Amino acid sequence: MEELTAKRKNGLVLAVLILIVMFFVPAPAGLTPAGTRTLGCTLALLICLSTGALPLGLTSLIFMMLYFVLGAAPSLTSAISGMAAPPVMFILASFGMSAAVSNSPISRRILYFMMRIFGKSIRTTLLGLMFATAIVSAFISNVPVTAMFVTIGLSFLQLYTNETERNQTGRTYMIAIPVAAMIGGIMTPVGSSPNLVAITTLKSMTGYSISFAEWASYGVPIGLILIPTAWMIITKVFPPVEMEQKLFENFKESTRVTKKAGRQEVKVILIMGTMIVLWILSSWISTINLYAVAVLGVAVMFLPGIRILDWEDFKKSTNWDVVFVTASVISLGNIISENGLSTWFVDTIFPSDLALPTFVMVFITAVFVIVMLLIIPISGALIQVLAGPLIVVATNCGIHPVILIVTLCFCATNCYLLPIDTVPLLAYSSGYFQMTDMPKATAPILLILALLCALWCPVLYGLLI
Repeated sequence: MEELTAKRKNGLVLAVLILIVMFFVPAPAGLTPAGTRTLGCTLALLICLSTGALPLGLTSLIFMMLYFVLGAAPSLTSAISGMAAPPVMFILASFGMSAAVSNSPISRRILYFMMRIFGKSIRTTLLGLMFATAIVSAFISNVPVTAMFVTIGLSFLQLYTNETERNQTGRTYMIAIPVAAMIGGIMTPVGSSPNLVAITTLKSMTGYSISFAEWASYGVPIGLILIPTAWMIITKVFPPVEMEQKLFENFKESTRVTKKAGRQEVKVILIMGTMIVLWILSSWISTINLYAVAVLGVAVMFLPGIRILDWEDFKKSTNWDVVFVTASVISLGNIISENGLSTWFVDTIFPSDLALPTFVMVFITAVFVIVMLLIIPISGALIQVLAGPLIVVATNCGIHPVILIVTLCFCATNCYLLPIDTVPLLAYSSGYFQMTDMPKATAPILLILALLCALWCPVLYGLLI
């Protein structure tokens, strides 16, 4: 069994202490005993998740039971409600989509196409790599996309014979790739599981259902502006080293997929293409469901005669930690909404007579979410904790909740102020940059994201209504 580090041990002890102390602390004014226990469970869960006190999946399963046992949830059904939530089904399907794309040359074809357009130098090649990463990440979960393109980036860095030059360029590339993946993840509802968590929460609390096309109308313009902006900032802060032209051309040529698309690749393109078309059509045809399309589309990949995926391999490659963490966080969000913790949080933090212009309120919300990522560095958890309060704040301020929820999701999903989230950690583990390097480049990017949300989201909502 893996030995507990000091950080993990302290996290576990602190979480247990919180769960004990919450029974002896008087309920704050306006908060029920169930709300107090929910608050305690929330803090304990976040501490366990952020310190890795126990394996993530195990932590999530334990807390779903504790929600009920400790009296935060009114019933066991409520405590495990996240297990039946549609986003969990989508996450399971996303691992199948990732495997199908990873096992085919599709991503390399996209990369080569981008390099033909942008690949004039090391610096512009990075722009092509970022666009390729973002495009794939717009339809597939950020984690496998980042892993895929980090591998491509690492192979490129091996062309440097000078270690100092390799390390300098490696820092630039390894920071840029996860940033691009997270930016791509906000461009469509299916680009990242937190998007679906936010959409589900918005509908359950307000009855408002945001369509694929509507979400993309918010995300695509911001993403298309943010990718080149992020590229300019990252390469300015950490300039890459240009290499000998011959070596550079060799790498560009190595990304070419010379063979015509094989039978399996054609199957992947047809099935994934059909899924994307159906997702887009779901904006106008209410009977088409995003989650059903994802699950059934991946199921087709297992069928005899198609056999893009193998069931046994799929079971082994699925990241069950992600599945259970998402389910636990969704359950917690449902409980927070049910027992009034959201309302109490709003009344405590935000004045009821808050009256600010919409774009100012959106900017403040965006900056607040970015800062909160330092405390709750898990995007799905942060969205569930803040979604309810922000819906109430939006209502109090006369702002439609969708504006603040989209802003919350965009800023929470772009959690790269520090390499704490799983996505930037994949690149951080390469060893090319330090923990303190990332905010030098990413803090300005996040501030620009906050500004884009403030300028675009209220304007677009006004155009759509």
